[in-house]
Amino acid sequence: MKAQKLAIATITIGEKFWKMASYTHPLIKEYAEKCGADFIVLDSRKMYEKCGLATYERFQLYELFDTYDRIAFIDTDILVSPDSPSIFELTPAGKIGASSEEVYSQSARDKEVTQEVLGNVDWNNVYFNAGMILLDRSHKELLNPDSPGLTHWAKGDFRDNHVNLLNDQPFINHRSNLLGFEVHDLGQRFNRTRAIHNTSTRFNSYFIHYAGPSGHRYGERIDQIRKDASVLGSRFRTQLSRKFPKYRWFCDRVDFGFLRYLINEKFGRKSKS
Repeated sequence: MKAQKLAIATITIGEKFWKMASYTHPLIKEYAEKCGADFIVLDSRKMYEKCGLATYERFQLYELFDTYDRIAFIDTDILVSPDSPSIFELTPAGKIGASSEEVYSQSARDKEVTQEVLGNVDWNNVYFNAGMILLDRSHKELLNPDSPGLTHWAKGDFRDNHVNLLNDQPFINHRSNLLGFEVHDLGQRFNRTRAIHNTSTRFNSYFIHYAGPSGHRYGERIDQIRKDASVLGSRFRTQLSRKFPKYRWFCDRVDFGFLRYLINEKFGRKSKS
């Protein structure tokens, strides 16, 4: 039997994300090699005119399925632990591999809004975080850049009525149900965001995702990624953080970035009042 051709892809566009990439890409590339996959960085804008935001550049994967049998997409703001098992082996063929955030996010709102805008579907899948998603060639149509409604979803005026409505993630979730694809829930360990509370246990997960404006704790996201990448670079510190969450809680707070955040919050607000 011919071996499947695998790839792991990420989007990196803009100075801020290239700074993150200096810490996250080495770990993602190492993981790709471990999985026997090519590592691909999408760093050019092909979806700008159609959709605007760089996050929609993941629709470039549509063309990559002409070359690859299975592609895992991993956001550039994700740190992959060196001991992470292969999601290619954990996800059954023919199913989308992703991590449910059904009980951690505004999934109910997103399901409602997508169906108001894009039409009703039989919603059979869990609502997943699209920061990490594994697709087979059979799922190629999910990321067709000419998908009906994509431009309207990305740029429509309806967004003015919904605070913090996410961009491509709700669209991809809706489309997975529209096309009748099945989702295999890989669990929070493969996409650990701050929405899952008790961030002090984040090192018990394989993929740590620093999504949103504040990542996993207060302070600059890039600083958090840099410091946590340093922890993952030490097996001893990683194991210590996993076994003793109170130790990790203490280290996160005895930290200049965190203290600076507290000072700015306390005195910055006073100066504005």
